[in-house]
Amino acid sequence: MSLLAKKFRDLIIGKDTFIVSWVEYKNAILRGHLIAVSIFVAIAYLITDRVNQIYGNEMYYIVLLVTSIVTLIINRYGYYRLANVLFMSMINALVFLFASNDINRSGIYMFFLIAGITGFALFGHKDRPLAILFASISVLLFFLSYWGGFTIQPSRVYTEQFLRVNFAINFVVSFTTGIALLYFLIDINHATERELVSKNELLTKANQELDRFVYSASHDLRAPLRSLLGLIEVSQKSQEAEEVQQCLDLMRQRVHNLDDLIREIIDFSRNARQEVKRERFLLLPIVKEIVDNLKFAEGLEKVYVRIDISPEFEVVSDQARLKVILNNLIGNAFKYHDESKEQQEVFVKAAQEGNQSRIDIEDNGVGIAEEHQNKIFEMFYRAHEKSQGSGLGLYIVRETLAKVKGSIQLKSKPGGGSVFSVWLPE
Repeated sequence: MSLLAKKFRDLIIGKDTFIVSWVEYKNAILRGHLIAVSIFVAIAYLITDRVNQIYGNEMYYIVLLVTSIVTLIINRYGYYRLANVLFMSMINALVFLFASNDINRSGIYMFFLIAGITGFALFGHKDRPLAILFASISVLLFFLSYWGGFTIQPSRVYTEQFLRVNFAINFVVSFTTGIALLYFLIDINHATERELVSKNELLTKANQELDRFVYSASHDLRAPLRSLLGLIEVSQKSQEAEEVQQCLDLMRQRVHNLDDLIREIIDFSRNARQEVKRERFLLLPIVKEIVDNLKFAEGLEKVYVRIDISPEFEVVSDQARLKVILNNLIGNAFKYHDESKEQQEVFVKAAQEGNQSRIDIEDNGVGIAEEHQNKIFEMFYRAHEKSQGSGLGLYIVRETLAKVKGSIQLKSKPGGGSVFSVWLPE
């Protein structure tokens, strides 16, 4: 979506407003386009009357402007049916007001046709009784104004030149409005087709990944359970306290592995089904919380952590999802430290780059070989022989970043450590 289109969308339905129903979203956008057209029409007629020195209709044009703006406000608050009823009532009333005084047949009646089509476009299939009702009202008002001799405004005498110009203007405006209405419908339907294609592609991908996920996850869930059963049997048969203690330590490790896998499965599920909640928050407390939870784990006490993040540095994103992303990346930086190095380090820093926030997680650990770097974000892929994880962590990072419209980049070399750079949009 272009910046201009996004600004227009924010104006129509409100910034960051999420409409669950795709049909209601389309109608809300269409309604906004038609409101914009009605505002343009009111201004165009106001200027035309002034140029031709015609006075007395200004109040009606102002009513059209004010009602359009009120409809837009109602639309932003989510009262879509009320917005439709108000908009259609205004259109029919104003067209009738002018058509009832159109004794010179200047083409005002053409707008009844536009009003009827607009009603069906706005109300759609769900509220088709209301669409039929307003279309019937348009027909009734046409006959009342054309043959009924029903007049509200006082009769005015216009020059032949003005009548010719006015008829041409009415034709052009009604023709343009009809074309605009048709274009908006085609454009929205085109967007719907693109959305369906995208959803089908995502569904195909999800089905493929689900098959792979079920197979691999079931294997990874059974492996520690089988190991636990074996260790239990060994400990039951052993008479030596030291051997039993070793079995208990190994059991604890298997339970931790199983718990990590279950946590990753929960993260994976939560990311797929929960809506994105964008908010502004401080980054430093989140990073400190994650580091504190990791650095006291067994075997990680010697890893030195440096954090270069301003206490006032803020990001705009989904806080829960960002915690999952950073927990996996910082956790990997701890997990794959290089024990052969005297100083084992993890460095986390953040800075603003244009309209994006950049977060770097750097370590001097074992690094990742080049042939693995394009695959590590795949589901269940393990790049290291020493890996005790499920291979889901970085896959979850990639999928979670996709949800928040972020991106990630890796720089690494074996023995030289790794740098994962995360970009989050404002």
